[in-house]
Amino acid sequence: MFLTGGVDARTLEKYEKEAREANRESWYLSWALDTNDEERAKGKTVECGKAAFATEKKAYSIIDAPGHKSFVPNMIGGAVQADIAILVISSRTGEFEAGFDRGGQTREHAMLAKSTGVKKLIVVINKMDISDYDKTRYDECLDKLKPFLKTVGFHPERDCFFMPISGQKGHGLTTRVPKENCDWYE
Repeated sequence: MFLTGGVDARTLEKYEKEAREANRESWYLSWALDTNDEERAKGKTVECGKAAFATEKKAYSIIDAPGHKSFVPNMIGGAVQADIAILVISSRTGEFEAGFDRGGQTREHAMLAKSTGVKKLIVVINKMDISDYDKTRYDECLDKLKPFLKTVGFHPERDCFFMPISGQKGHGLTTRVPKENCDWYE
């Protein structure tokens, strides 16, 4: 939201200061949509956050739905309003596996998105900066995700768009991932 002008620099500085004081330094970006005290204390989205931004050609509404298994009904409430869903996957070793393997939320969220009527899915492989944009790790995640998404009802080549990003650094969000970091991705 900051990169699109939906959150101004002054507000973001305030969130950064508050997060630092709460010993949650890396969480400040999420506080733009995680506005209540419970969400900020736990570091988990509980209620659907809403925001909007516009480009020269289109206006967009963003619904930040919860990812934690305790808040699945709230996630569904957000997903039923969506035309396109963005499934955020962590590329960090251990985090991807925890989300995708048995008991993880990645599978459930993909199934719920499809069953609520989402026809297009953007799958962002986040935290790629941590693995130095390792293509092998990116491909490893996709090799597991694509067959699963097909079983859910998405056609990976037609209905899904996959991209490496770094949310923390803003790479791949409003501009392409820098070529010097990720020369293998088009």
